[in-house]
Amino acid sequence: MKRFLLLATIAITFSLIFAIPGCSSGKKSGSSSSSSGGSGGGGGTGTGGGGTGGTGTGGGGNVGLSHIPLGGSSEGSGGKSPDEGFDPISANGSPCHMLVPTTYNDAVPNELMIAISGVEGVVQQTQNLRNMRGMAGIERFIFATLDGRSSSAQDAANVLDYVRENYNIDNDKTYLLSESAGTGAGLSLGFDLRPEYFAAYWADSITHGGTPTKTASELGFAPWGNVGPGGAFAAAQQIVDGMRDAGYRLPDDAPYSGPGAETHGSMTMYLEALKFFDGKSRQ
Repeated sequence: MKRFLLLATIAITFSLIFAIPGCSSGKKSGSSSSSSGGSGGGGGTGTGGGGTGGTGTGGGGNVGLSHIPLGGSSEGSGGKSPDEGFDPISANGSPCHMLVPTTYNDAVPNELMIAISGVEGVVQQTQNLRNMRGMAGIERFIFATLDGRSSSAQDAANVLDYVRENYNIDNDKTYLLSESAGTGAGLSLGFDLRPEYFAAYWADSITHGGTPTKTASELGFAPWGNVGPGGAFAAAQQIVDGMRDAGYRLPDDAPYSGPGAETHGSMTMYLEALKFFDGKSRQ
């Protein structure tokens, strides 16, 4: 009987030991975690409330921050250079083509343009950028391009996060160009979802109107902006008025009224849009 009681006591003791959570499973106490909120990256720490409401610290690619500090860079690394036509995140549902200049260097901040195409699609847009970037004086830029016919603002935000994590991107020299069928996603990304990321924004041959949801004062800097009407002058004026009321920096000729302003899909106007970004900064 005593032997039976001893064995029963031992069995109960072991069952209690293995019922207590230990360090061998689950997340460690104090570890950084988020879904679409902030991420510390690179061994840092971070907190996030979902969406763009997170904050984070640490090395690596500062992804998902609700505010990108003026100065500095994403400190991302591991990107390929040069790798034109690279499709980095199609597995995540956001097909993207990239143009990475031969001058790319992980050790220094680089300028980035997110470009959302019109009906010509991402392949033709990438070719257009390849041909025109030298004429616009922005061949040093990294370009990440999406198809405006099928990409949402969240798709473009995913691409932005990916590029910042894998390439060293200048916090103050990130730009957004959207065209025609892509202007809806572009306006949503630049005016609502991620306005704090972009030094300058141009909507070209627009098919949508819209206004910023945050003022320059709320962002902590004044973005640059302009619109290429492509014939849609009323919507272009709405966008320009909204940017001006929000404290954006706009050229005197806004919306754009030069060659191609009345023609939807004008490549002359598209080249002027590309020239607009050269030298722009959040500071």
